[in-house]
Amino acid sequence: MRKTFFLVFILLSVYPAFSQTTDSKITIQRSKIRVEEVLKEITRQSGIQFSYNPRSIDTKQEISFRVRKASVEEALDMLASKTPIEYTLIENQIVLNRRAEVGKIEPKTPKEPEFYTISGFVNDQSSGESLIGATVFAEGTSAGTSTNGFGFYSLRLPKGSYSLQYAYLGFTTERAEVQLGKNEKKDVGLQLIPLQLPDILVEIPMSDIMDRKQLGRLELKPKELDDMPEFGGEAGLIRGLQALPGVKTHSDGSAFFFVRGGERDQNMIIIDDAPIYNPAHLFGFYSLVIPDFTRDIKMYKNDIPVNLGDRLSSIIDVRTKDGNLNKWEFSGALNPLINRFSLEGPLRKEKSSFFTSIRRSNFQWLYKTQVPDLNMNFGDFSFKWNYKINNNNRLFFTLLNGRDALANTGAFSGSAAGIQWNNFAMTLRFNHIFSPKLFSNWILYTGNYQYKLSAPADVWHSGIANLSLKSDFTYYNRPNLTTKFGLELHGYNFNPGKILTGDLLPLFPSISQDYSRQIVWYYNLDYRFTEKWRFNAGARWTQWANLGPAQYYTFDENYDLQDTISPAKGVYKSYWRIDPRTSLQYSLDRTSSLKLSYGLYHQYIQLISNSTSPFNSFEVWLPSSPNIKPQGVHQVALGYVKYFPKQGLECSAEAYYKKMTNQIDYEPHAHTLLNPLIEGELRFGQLQSYGLELYLKKELGRLGGWISYTYSRAIRQTDAINGGRAYPAFQDRPHDFSLMLNYRITRRTLLSAYWTSYTGSTFSSPTGFTRSMTIPCRSTAKKITTASLTISGSIWP
Repeated sequence: MRKTFFLVFILLSVYPAFSQTTDSKITIQRSKIRVEEVLKEITRQSGIQFSYNPRSIDTKQEISFRVRKASVEEALDMLASKTPIEYTLIENQIVLNRRAEVGKIEPKTPKEPEFYTISGFVNDQSSGESLIGATVFAEGTSAGTSTNGFGFYSLRLPKGSYSLQYAYLGFTTERAEVQLGKNEKKDVGLQLIPLQLPDILVEIPMSDIMDRKQLGRLELKPKELDDMPEFGGEAGLIRGLQALPGVKTHSDGSAFFFVRGGERDQNMIIIDDAPIYNPAHLFGFYSLVIPDFTRDIKMYKNDIPVNLGDRLSSIIDVRTKDGNLNKWEFSGALNPLINRFSLEGPLRKEKSSFFTSIRRSNFQWLYKTQVPDLNMNFGDFSFKWNYKINNNNRLFFTLLNGRDALANTGAFSGSAAGIQWNNFAMTLRFNHIFSPKLFSNWILYTGNYQYKLSAPADVWHSGIANLSLKSDFTYYNRPNLTTKFGLELHGYNFNPGKILTGDLLPLFPSISQDYSRQIVWYYNLDYRFTEKWRFNAGARWTQWANLGPAQYYTFDENYDLQDTISPAKGVYKSYWRIDPRTSLQYSLDRTSSLKLSYGLYHQYIQLISNSTSPFNSFEVWLPSSPNIKPQGVHQVALGYVKYFPKQGLECSAEAYYKKMTNQIDYEPHAHTLLNPLIEGELRFGQLQSYGLELYLKKELGRLGGWISYTYSRAIRQTDAINGGRAYPAFQDRPHDFSLMLNYRITRRTLLSAYWTSYTGSTFSSPTGFTRSMTIPCRSTAKKITTASLTISGSIWP
């Protein structure tokens, strides 16, 4: 079965296109019919697509056309005999050109025409910011494309004259006449459509809309986040995510969220490719990512792109603002709880710009009188710089740093006791255009999360950090085929938690840090084989390796300590995984489509925490290792989306099924802190989840917002828990309903409301407990008996 799969995948990679059948029989019996209707009828009966310039072909011309059970070639010869048209077969479509004289032409072998590529960038004309996902279409043809994450597009067309349409939601549509006789470069600026009241009337091209309404992918704009304030009126990313279908919040005020039955660590937020391991301030009341710093936010729940990392449930891809290339802008917010300021502008007009933002809490006035020794604060700093070296090369630098502190500063003779955590992310990116068809992206990035728990003279510290290098390539083979491939190199450092200083240091065993390496190769193709059908297939090849020198423990079938292993420098354990991903999309009409997708995903790092508190920030991250196999999931999803352009309404329904393997649960009352035998506290099993997500969104007019409803189940089965019987996961909440509404009264006045309702989590209460655990001391391992757990009653009725 594996050999068959790989053979099929290789064949798809080498020759992704399949030829249209030209032996279809065409029957058209009309005494009066327009040329455009003839072409549509031939397409309907044969599946063959036509490409032509409407300025040179008179499709409104009426002719008499009668063929019965004719081949495509015979039907085209008949059309050529009645109109000044000649045809050429090119890459599964037929290109029509105007013939100098009307007259019957003899059937001939199609000749290969000349092809050229037009490429460039699409940006916001006023600020110079690149527009992600803007569409570019050649009118009168089926050829079109969309801009990538940096506003770059590439469109390959036969030699000739074309009218190109550039469109982006919320911006004016621009048209450009081009004469392709060589490779051309064309940058286009689009103008933002000003807000119109009482109604917002915008002509939105359907091609732009449907290209952006991809099932399994949800988009959030900074403006939408601004309309969803978090605690104290401050806007942020977390609240916006928790209101989306398929996303379940832990509880109000918490930053934890679960997607389609997965655990909270199975979601990853990336800022310009750099991971954010804890996206929250103040235990979840505020988000680390603010709307001012963002330009585009996409959440992938299935059909996750092969170049976006390894998580089982979701990837949230955040692209930041480059900074205004044309003028200086300043913004800020002052309120009793938060102060925030942002500045952006050109360092060199139309060449280099920057964006920076700083934010700090202002809670002292709330508690200083009653609790003068309390120190509770957070802050963050964001910075983005970009520089256009020339038309083919550009540099970007992104930095994000956030910190939190909650401490008692005077209770212990001047020694602070409390907790603090810090997020740091940095990206250095280099864009290079090798040719009009090949775009490259070279990225060096790091993510670092550190957590400290302090007591007088004692400090407990844990953390996770990565340093990564990524090369990403996009090749625009032709208008209906785009391939993406690349290589990733990652180095990880894991600190599971240890005492750094103080009187407790001699009392606890030493806990070694873990080092791991990850190498990833990926390849993907996106192929539109007709105007209605779109096929996407790809895979990630991953090698995960644990690096020595290190120390780890082995356990027997009862999870008792068996041996201590101390591997030398080098690789002492590795895993190889291949994750295929594919989807098939069918457009029912210009406003609706169906999509079926399948994906296999693996995850190699996991958050270890058996706490159900919504405000717990004790973060212990562990890598896949000899005792922890990589987590995996098979996911199948089927969805439908419909757009109503006049009303500005989008509605969608999506059903999914997921089967997860090597899912982590815990020995009852497991010790996850300061425990070198923490891997012996883990229990592994399966989790199955399934559900239905309904979504209705309104984008135009005074009244906007969305309604979402999710029915879902998440059921665990772990041999060592509940007697091996199935039981509901903590995130198993069958019903989840969210309503987000905003109403614009005037240009500067907006009313916003958010309401959510969901099923509570199940739990079982123990009636008594006894427990034993094994802790190795510095020299030997000895057994310390404390208690063992006894639960009476049923976990799941």
